[in-house]
Amino acid sequence: MADPGHDNKLCALACCPCNLDLEKIKPLVRDARYICQACGRVAGKEENLCRPEPLS
Repeated sequence: MADPGHDNKLCALACCPCNLDLEKIKPLVRDARYICQACGRVAGKEENLCRPEPLS
């Protein structure tokens, strides 16, 4: 079963380059502290990724 909030996470927001909304994504990646174990994207807050892991 998919995470109910998946559509609002960076993994989903950035998956399709043809619909990429950089202005929506920029605040999520600013001051990145976490990396997603599933897709490798980074975010400032762990709740913005599906499988977050601290970068440090």
